[in-house]
Amino acid sequence: MSSDTRLKVLVSAFNFSPLKGSEFAIGWDYVRAIAENHQVWVIARDLERQETEGFLRQHPQVMPGLVVHYVPWTKMSWDFPLWEVVHSYLWRKWQRQAYKLARDLDAKIDFDLIHHVTGTGFREPGYLWKLGKPFVWGPVGGMQYFPLRLLNAVPLVSRPFFIAKNCANFWSMHVSRRPRKVASRARIVIAGTGEAANRIQSLWGREAPILCEVSAPERESIAPRRRLPGEKFRIIWSGNFETRKALNIVLQALARLHETSIDWELVCLGSGPLENRWKSLAGHYGIAGRCSFLGRLPRERAIEIMSTGHCFVQPSLYDATSSVVLEALAAGLPVVCLDHFGFRDVVDASCGVRIKPGGLEQVVRDFAVALRDLALDEEQRYRKALAAGSASVNYTWRSKAKALHDIYQSIGAGSNCDPIHSIECAGSNVRQ
Repeated sequence: MSSDTRLKVLVSAFNFSPLKGSEFAIGWDYVRAIAENHQVWVIARDLERQETEGFLRQHPQVMPGLVVHYVPWTKMSWDFPLWEVVHSYLWRKWQRQAYKLARDLDAKIDFDLIHHVTGTGFREPGYLWKLGKPFVWGPVGGMQYFPLRLLNAVPLVSRPFFIAKNCANFWSMHVSRRPRKVASRARIVIAGTGEAANRIQSLWGREAPILCEVSAPERESIAPRRRLPGEKFRIIWSGNFETRKALNIVLQALARLHETSIDWELVCLGSGPLENRWKSLAGHYGIAGRCSFLGRLPRERAIEIMSTGHCFVQPSLYDATSSVVLEALAAGLPVVCLDHFGFRDVVDASCGVRIKPGGLEQVVRDFAVALRDLALDEEQRYRKALAAGSASVNYTWRSKAKALHDIYQSIGAGSNCDPIHSIECAGSNVRQ
C-alpha cells in the first residue's frame, strides 16, 4: 500500500455530530481526521441527522464526499433505577442493526477497512469486526476504576453505584469474553489514554498506540491575555452537573480561598440534576455571590467564555479525557485537575497543576493551594497559559489525521510489519 492510497473506510460512530460535545465530538473529529486522507462512510444514530445534514449542506468543504447512514435510536430519559441495564440492551440491539446495514453496504462498496470509533467504552465494540475486513477498534476507554479513597466526595446515595461500577468493570475486563475476543480479531486497538493502553497490554496482550479520544478546537495562534493588576482571578469550570464531575470539591476549595485576600470569581458552564444542590452548597459556604452559573451554552459560546478566564478546574472523579480540558488548553488556560485517567496524559507541570487523588481533605486542600498560587503569581500563571496553548496543538483533529493515516498504512504494509512500531507519531498525543 503506497502512502497516497485512499482507502474506502466504513466508520461506526453511534455518537456523531458537528454541534455537540462529548462523544458526539469524538465521533465527528475522528471521522473528519479519517476523511482528510481517505474516503469515508459513517453509520450513526439518527437523532442528530437533521443537525448533521444541515451543517454539511452549509459547509460542504468540510468533508466533501462523506456519506452518512443512520440507524434509528429511541430517545428516552435515563433517570430511573437500573437504567444502564436497559441502555446496554438497547445499545447492543442498535449495534446489531448497524452490522446488518454494514453488511449490505460492504456487499455494494467492498470496504478496505472498518473502524469502530464510538462508543468508546470497551464493553461494547459492536459487530462490524465480523465483516472479515481489516478492523480498527478505538479509541478504547472506560478501563478505569472510581477512586474509592474519594468515595466520600459523592453523596451517600451515589456510593453504591460507583462501587457496583467498579465491580462491573472488573468483571468486564477480567471475565467477559466479548471484548477480549474482539481485541484479538482487531488489526489495531487504539487506546484513548495511557491507563487504557496499559490495561489493553496486561489483559489482552495487545500493544496499543495512544490517541487521545477528544480533540482540541483549532484556535488562532494568539497569546493568551494577561491578568491585569486589580482584575479578579477568574476560574472556569465546565461540565454536566452530575456526581462524577465533583464540582463540590472546587466549591470546598474556594471556601478556603474565600478566607484570603484574593479577589476571585467562579464561572460554571453546564447544567444537570445537581445544579440546585451545588448552588445551595455555594450558598452554604458563603461564596454564592462569587459564583456565576451560566447554564448550558453552544460549544463556540462556551469556548469564548473560557477565553476570558485565568485558569480552568477539572475535579472529575470518573472520566477518560474530557473535551472541556482540551478546550481550556486551547483557550490558554492553565488546568488544575486530578492526577489520574486521561488528564495525566494531557496536563503536565508546564501547562497546569495535577493533584494527587488521595483522600477528600487532601484533595480539597491541594486544589485550594494550587488556585491560590496561580492567583498570587501572575508570571507563573502566564507561563502555564502560554504552554497550554502550545500543548493543545498536539490534540487537534489535524494531528489525529496524520496519526490515523499512519495507522491505516501500517495495516497494509505487509504481514511481516509490526503495525504499532511502524506508526509515525503525530504530536505528543500518540505514544508508543
